[in-house]
Amino acid sequence: MMVRNFLHGCGVLIALLLPLPSFADSAALRHSADKFMADYTRKLAQRLGDGTRIEYSLPSLDTRIGQADCSTPPALSVRDQGQTSARVNVLVSCSDGWSLYLPVDLTIFRQIVVANRPLAVGSTIGSDDVQLAEADVGQLLGQYITDPADAVGMGVKRGIGQGRPVVTQQLEAPLLIRRGDAVIISAESSAMAVKMPGIAMTDGRRGEQIRIKNQASSRIVDARVVGPGQAMVPM
Repeated sequence: MMVRNFLHGCGVLIALLLPLPSFADSAALRHSADKFMADYTRKLAQRLGDGTRIEYSLPSLDTRIGQADCSTPPALSVRDQGQTSARVNVLVSCSDGWSLYLPVDLTIFRQIVVANRPLAVGSTIGSDDVQLAEADVGQLLGQYITDPADAVGMGVKRGIGQGRPVVTQQLEAPLLIRRGDAVIISAESSAMAVKMPGIAMTDGRRGEQIRIKNQASSRIVDARVVGPGQAMVPM
């Protein structure tokens, strides 16, 4: 009775130790997986855009593969929502009622924006400061940039080393208005538009609200930055 109870309690463990069901020919399974991954990575590279290159590494197949038959070639699939992770799990399904996962490592190379020279905190990125270069994006922390135009004109809030990828977390919108700058304050409605001169009391980037002193009335108003030296207040 004690033995029976012990075996019943360890049923899950015993099931896990039994040989996995497998395709009759491990070489054939590897060939199928290789063909599947070649097609999968080709389509993924097309989705990611020109200049994308993907390498994959199939795992060593378990020696038990080849001990259990599958009467038909197994089906291979990936649950893919467009992710670009460094690993995908390929589901191998046999019509005879068994399945297993093959973990496949990916290395995804893309043309991304990198720094031509060290970029210091507080500097503004110019067109000569960045270029495109191939990098393994699976190893990057942060959102990389694929168009140099998206980096040019941005301010650097965290230093970037020469040759290092430029990621959005290192950047911030440039200051369009600095404290003490002369500013044109605009107020518009469907019926009229008014403009008046002011002096910025704080720094501001596009879309931010800053405090501006109206030079005509000496009142302090809150206005939204819309351009260099330009701010707007609601009417």
